[in-house]
Amino acid sequence: MDPEAGKNGTKYEWQSWPSDSLEGMPPKRRRLVVWGLWWFLFLGVLLGSFLDAANVPQPWRTLLAIAGIAALFGPLIRGAMIETRKLRAEGIILPSYPVTRKSLISIAVITAILWVVFAFLVATGRPTFPLLPIVGTIWLAYQLLRLRSMPH
Repeated sequence: MDPEAGKNGTKYEWQSWPSDSLEGMPPKRRRLVVWGLWWFLFLGVLLGSFLDAANVPQPWRTLLAIAGIAALFGPLIRGAMIETRKLRAEGIILPSYPVTRKSLISIAVITAILWVVFAFLVATGRPTFPLLPIVGTIWLAYQLLRLRSMPH
């Protein structure tokens, strides 16, 4: 019996791809990741620019951004969770995110860029909070601990 197949021998097309690629993810989880990338790379910047151009004051700007994130990601997260439960019920266990040197270097570079952007914003006098750099630093530390705890 194939270890990746379900209880009844079901094997999905996405399982033939490497698990660390977008193609190797279940469809709803893939959709969540792609929308997350779109949000943080493109849509968040557009929303921030639009709210800034509309002269929306800061507390409301943050609340509107959070409402936009919740409206977009709430159903996506729910769908991915339901899909994961369904796959587990079929006996298919999804592999966890693999920790490699390449992924650690990528996380470190992204975290460093976030800290540089934060330092630039502070230097120009714009009020900001380093939430993303802090989250990136915590994620990097967590991935380092996962790498060290893996058997070699």
